Amino acid sequence: MIRDAEKDDAAEIAALLKPYVDKKILLHRSLEEIRENAAQTVVFAESGGILGTASLVFFSPTLCEIRALVIAESAQGRGIGKDLVLAAEAKALGLQNARPMRFFALTYTAEFFERCGYERTTKDQFPEKIYEVCNFCLRKDDCHEIAVQKQVS
Repeated sequence: MIRDAEKDDAAEIAALLKPYVDKKILLHRSLEEIRENAAQTVVFAESGGILGTASLVFFSPTLCEIRALVIAESAQGRGIGKDLVLAAEAKALGLQNARPMRFFALTYTAEFFERCGYERTTKDQFPEKIYEVCNFCLRKDDCHEIAVQKQVS
């Protein structure tokens, strides 16, 4: 079941993200950062716990990044990722009444996002992200992430 994240989910979300942080696929986020961003996060949970998560970061009322999309390895291939992307988009559209809304992600799995209706683009389409986040990243000069975007009217 997909639901909004709660602050109490922070430890489980951090544990889900950790293998990807360890592999340097995702940047580390502290428990406090995860708690603070709970209102902009959706999770997929079953009786065994949280199996997937996706967060939103607004750079303007009409520009939103889908960030830290992670599915537990044991739950991959079940369509949870696509469902989380759609749920995150719906949440963003509900939080911001501005249209058109442009969603984007920087990802190593562009093919997945293309199956969700995103198109490849260039990172320079998101100067807000570059200025506020990428310029402070240790991998900024050797970033291999692919930019994808989708516009919703």
